[in-house]
Amino acid sequence: MTPPLVEITAVLPSRAPSDAVLACNVERPTPGDALDRTTIEISGWVVGRSCQARAVEVISGRHLLRTIPLTVPRPDVTRLHPDAPDKSGFWALTGTIGLERTFCIDLRAVFEDGSGAPLAAILGRRRALETSLEPRLRPLLLTSLGRTGTTLAISLLSAHPQVVAYRAYPYEIFPAKYWLHMLRILAEPANHTQSMHPETLADDPWRVGHNPFHTAPMTSDPAILEFFGKTYVERVAQLCQTSIDDFYGRVAASQGQPAPKFFVEKFQPGQLAREARTLYPGSKEIFLVRDFRDVVCSVLAFNEKRDDVGFGRDRCSTDEEYVAHLAHGAERLLADWKERSGDSLLVRYEELATRPAETAARILEYLELPRDPEIVEGMVRAALGGAALEGHRTSRSIEDSIGRWRRELSPELRAASRHSLDPVLREFGYEPTDGAPQGRRAKPAAANGAPQRADLVAREPGPDAVRRELGNAMRLLAERDSQLRRTEAVKAALSEELLAMQATRVWRLGGAYWRLRDRLLRRGA
Repeated sequence: MTPPLVEITAVLPSRAPSDAVLACNVERPTPGDALDRTTIEISGWVVGRSCQARAVEVISGRHLLRTIPLTVPRPDVTRLHPDAPDKSGFWALTGTIGLERTFCIDLRAVFEDGSGAPLAAILGRRRALETSLEPRLRPLLLTSLGRTGTTLAISLLSAHPQVVAYRAYPYEIFPAKYWLHMLRILAEPANHTQSMHPETLADDPWRVGHNPFHTAPMTSDPAILEFFGKTYVERVAQLCQTSIDDFYGRVAASQGQPAPKFFVEKFQPGQLAREARTLYPGSKEIFLVRDFRDVVCSVLAFNEKRDDVGFGRDRCSTDEEYVAHLAHGAERLLADWKERSGDSLLVRYEELATRPAETAARILEYLELPRDPEIVEGMVRAALGGAALEGHRTSRSIEDSIGRWRRELSPELRAASRHSLDPVLREFGYEPTDGAPQGRRAKPAAANGAPQRADLVAREPGPDAVRRELGNAMRLLAERDSQLRRTEAVKAALSEELLAMQATRVWRLGGAYWRLRDRLLRRGA
């Protein structure tokens, strides 16, 4: 007999009960639930002690899956707790696409003052989603972070006659990620607060969200519940696989690759890479790592070279904050590697850069592809001989790109690396920061504590970069302003603290916009 798609093995109360919670109960799911669908029903109630709860967050690892508002009347609860509000109950369906095969979902209460408290953990396992399609091409995932050598790796891999990538520098074409993301979004049950609402779905010509009708009362009909949670999801999954197969089949034909076996794309750690491995049983995955201190140097230098702010640096006010931001990504990469190391391959940038032929042969052995010397030689020649790759570098040579942090990191960034990056560096086999030669000092901070010339406004970019920055500032300003205009519709799901953060962000972006506009006018652009 085919096992169910989802099984619930345990529902455990929080190991550290909070004083903020007066009483609570998770009623669904229950241990032993065997569900032949991809969704889980989550319901129960919660009463705060000194501050009332307003929502329950559903969390998997670092991912917020959804926020469930307390909108269900519970007269039974008010009889037990007379001071409880009339609506202390919560109910929702949540999807499992993208979760680990053996998963843990945490439930966390959110109170009116913005604080939170853990409630319970839902433990379970899920079976891989299956379709009737037998794909012609298998995915080869290159899972990594930015500026770790992914462009070099893709140029090497795509030079093999049986590995397909759209051969256009810098190899940033991700159709498989697009369709896998589509699967994850369209398979999710309704979330009228955070995603698409049935009354306004036709008003947004730019986005499609969670299925707004995959909820009660329609799901009280078992046939509808099965259709939305299984049949429909399998159909969307097959559509995605067919689209991926057709796209890369056409790419292979146009590039003169008559017998491809793999398509290769860059992936970041997280749910999309996990779902690709689940949906394609024959998939392969290469984890590409690089000394993350060198990544810091490369990102800062590449941003300066492009006269732009990217790779997450735009989300941080200082370079030291960016090191901590990068560390979170490195920790996710490490967690995914540990989860799938049994059938994946770990490749270090340092090996790829200094011993490309040896590394290519090792990769081809893992992929069970021909690795004749002439094939390997052609791959290395294609990877290292391209003029486009030269423009991608930020060091004089590949050799200089290794260990550059010893020369370039300031004492402040070394301290930040020691604190944030050393633990994950050790896990990947790199030496710790302590004891390394000292680098240059950081630029002095401005009066407000932010580094001088570190943000996009304080730079002196060229006219094209100014126009790009102006466009980005206007776009972000419009998005944030739109969010604030919709505050009344979503205030039940947003704390006052978050609203203040949004208002501050709009104010700052507005200042950036007017400063950039003045600079354009002065330039006569």
